[in-house]
Amino acid sequence: MPPEIPRHIAKGKEVIDKGEDDEAIMYMKEIFPKLKKKYGDYLNEMWFIQRPGEVVFVPGGWWHVVVNIDDTIAITQNYCNSTNFEKVWIHVRSERKKMSVKFLNKLKKFYPKFYEIADQLNKRDNFLMYDELKKIYEEKKKNLSQEDKEKYKLRNSSSSSSSSSSSSSSSNSSYTSDSD
Repeated sequence: MPPEIPRHIAKGKEVIDKGEDDEAIMYMKEIFPKLKKKYGDYLNEMWFIQRPGEVVFVPGGWWHVVVNIDDTIAITQNYCNSTNFEKVWIHVRSERKKMSVKFLNKLKKFYPKFYEIADQLNKRDNFLMYDELKKIYEEKKKNLSQEDKEKYKLRNSSSSSSSSSSSSSSSNSSYTSDSD
């Protein structure tokens, strides 16, 4: 399916029944027919059988499912260059949080031009990398007062019975970067 098809539709999560998963064969046999019934020609899908000796190229960003019906060899490459770098970076940093930290470090060392672009995109979007969020979390945890630590222990160790503490500080917070 073309990249314009929204993720929630392509993944079929809205039509998966209890006991189904989204493995390729289940997707082809059970999930896709439900999507087709619901969305019809909007999906703009392509179907084909690859025969021995044939090569298939799936452009970047296209939704695809492969079911091998015989022994096969697959060569895949997730391609990133100066043309699609921004799009790839924005996707990778959100979808592959830990891997993107390693990727960013490699960019800094071997491709500083791309590192600068990624860094600027992160600043523009106030995006904090996984390792930065982890440091903030650890600092907040370390800096809790002894009283807060005791309250936290009491809240976590008590069962669903009522809490004796009438006020407690909330630890639900989101983090944003000032981009300095």
